[in-house]
Order: sequence, then C-alpha cells, then structure tokens
Amino acid sequence: MSLGFLLAFLAAMCSATAAIVQSIGARRVAASERLDPRLLWRLLRSGPYAAGLALDGAASGFSFTALRTVPVFAVQAFGAANLSLVALMAMLVLHVRLTARDWLAIGGVVGGLLLLLISAGTGPPAEVTAGAGWWLLGAVLALAVGAYLGSPRMRRPALPGLLAGLSFGSAAVGARLLGRAGGPTELLASPASYAVVFAGLTGVLLYATALQRGSVTVASASAIVGQTVAPSAAGWLLLGDFIRPGAEALAGLGFVLAVTGAIALARHAEPHPGPTD
Repeated sequence: MSLGFLLAFLAAMCSATAAIVQSIGARRVAASERLDPRLLWRLLRSGPYAAGLALDGAASGFSFTALRTVPVFAVQAFGAANLSLVALMAMLVLHVRLTARDWLAIGGVVGGLLLLLISAGTGPPAEVTAGAGWWLLGAVLALAVGAYLGSPRMRRPALPGLLAGLSFGSAAVGARLLGRAGGPTELLASPASYAVVFAGLTGVLLYATALQRGSVTVASASAIVGQTVAPSAAGWLLLGDFIRPGAEALAGLGFVLAVTGAIALARHAEPHPGPTD
C-alpha cells in the first residue's frame, strides 16, 4: 500500500468517529429556517460537534496529502468507506448487532477498496489550463449561493446532504488540482486553494443543516453520492486520474461496491442512545 492510500485510510478513520459525535452535537443546536453561517458558531459551542469538527480537520489534512498522489475516485471511495468503520465501532463499543445485510455491505466495501488498491494508478495530476482553478472557485461560489437562496425550501435532509457532498467533493477536486503546487507561494496564489477552503466551510454548514432537518441516514447517504460520483468523474475527465492498463473493469466494480456498500451502511451514522443486548 502506498503512503497516499494509507493516508486516505487514516482520513476515513477520523471521519468515522466524527460522524457519530457530530450527529449528536448538531441535534443539540436549534435549527435555522434558512442556511445560516451563524450556525457554525453555535455548533462550535457544542462540545461533541466541536470534537467531531476537529477530527474532520485531521481527516481533511490526511485527504489533502493523499490527493497529491492518489486519484480523486480512490480517495473519495475510501472516504465513503468510513461508514463501515462506524458500523464496526457501533458493534464493538455499543454492542449493536449487525445484520447479515450489514456484513454483506461491509464485505462489499472492503472488497471494493481492495479492487481500487489493485487498479488505481498513482502520481500527480495532469497539467490543466491556468483557468481551471478559477472555474472551480466559480462553481463552488455558485453552489453556495444557490444553496442559500433555496435553503427555505430544504425541509428534508436529502438535498442539503447532497449539496454538502458536492461541496466536499469540490474541495477534493481542488486539493487534487493543487497536487503540482511547489510551495506555499504557489498555494496562496492559486484560486484552487480558496475554492478548497470555501467548499469545505460550505460543506460543513450544509451537512450540519441536513443533520438538523431529519434522518442522519438520509443525510449521510446523500452526502456520499455527492462527494463520490461527480468529483470522481471530474478527476478522471479533467485531471488525468488514471487506472492501470487492463484494470478498468476492476476499478469500476471496486468503486461501485465501495460506494453502494457505504450507502447501505448509512444508518449506522445515527447516534445510539446506549448499548443494546
């Protein structure tokens, strides 16, 4: 396993723990009628959510470093796999019984990740046009404005969850774009850096909003779809993410297994009131 894949796995472990404590913290804060940036400040005053956000920060750091050498589709699939870890943590710590369907989904995620390890090529992203970072920043800003204007109509968690996933996925694409940056000066000069920061903040706000508006299962499953499918396509079509020759079918099967397995396990992101026998 290359260092990039190991970092992607560590990011998934951090995200797995964050998923549970954030869902607890978000439910303790009063919901807003529309998308409200002040919600972030209120959430930071909630101990569980703040702890989860710190873990998410660590996960972002690991993912950012991994994306310098590992394709977007592989890193995002590893990120979605954090729900397998959540399910296992619920079994070991909270004594939650996993069903045959859960074990099948976990097996699918593990098998999918192994196929991605075998098939994904590694290396820096391809050279892109100078305007790619500006296009990404514009897309992130447009997504944020659209989410804000449409937020009063977001009564259910699916749409804000999906938009949160797209925001997190945009941050991943930006991090991959920065894979060729040679130092701090280039990072500060690149619009992709600001796209990463703004997309991350927008994603956090949208995901917290989704958690407040209904089932954590629906919010998590929607976010998984948003943060994997479109960003992976962008990495493949625009950033030169490549698959080892002859392994295209393995990569496609691995991606589908990992993502669908993670969606099937999304209910384990729900906070549990206590151990069950």
